[in-house]
Amino acid sequence: MRLNLLVIGLMLIGAWLNIVLNSYVQLGSFKINWILVIMLVLTFRHSKHLIPFLGILAGLICDALSHGIMGLYAISFFLTLLFASLLNKLFYANTFLTVSLAVLSMSVFEGWISISILGMLGTEIDRSSLLLSTVLPLSVLHGLGAPLILLGIMWCEKLFLRNI
Repeated sequence: MRLNLLVIGLMLIGAWLNIVLNSYVQLGSFKINWILVIMLVLTFRHSKHLIPFLGILAGLICDALSHGIMGLYAISFFLTLLFASLLNKLFYANTFLTVSLAVLSMSVFEGWISISILGMLGTEIDRSSLLLSTVLPLSVLHGLGAPLILLGIMWCEKLFLRNI
């Protein structure tokens, strides 16, 4: 129960970071999706079955903040976190390098899912150029920021989950 409350609290902190930091801090016109990075790191640290379903809520929060198609982030977050929880055995997620690589690869996967859903909805987009020009550089930023998120999550775990 404490883990679920911690995940929800960190997800809300990620939403706050999306609102505050992305308005003022943009690296090369890319806005880091803090909620996605936090949820991915949590999925690799704790492969519980509830975290992908909380990813739906996280995706709905991102949908509300982006003013885009409602449900797009929710579906892509759910599928990405579900796939990440299945691949959790491949990544030993307690080192900074593996967390960075895992978040980078899953961020690319989430971007590919989002672009594929947009393509299925009939929007005329060039998928390959969008993947190379937007998703890949943003995924690299997500991978570079993942160790900082991991440190913050480990600190929160020590603070809130110490009796478990």
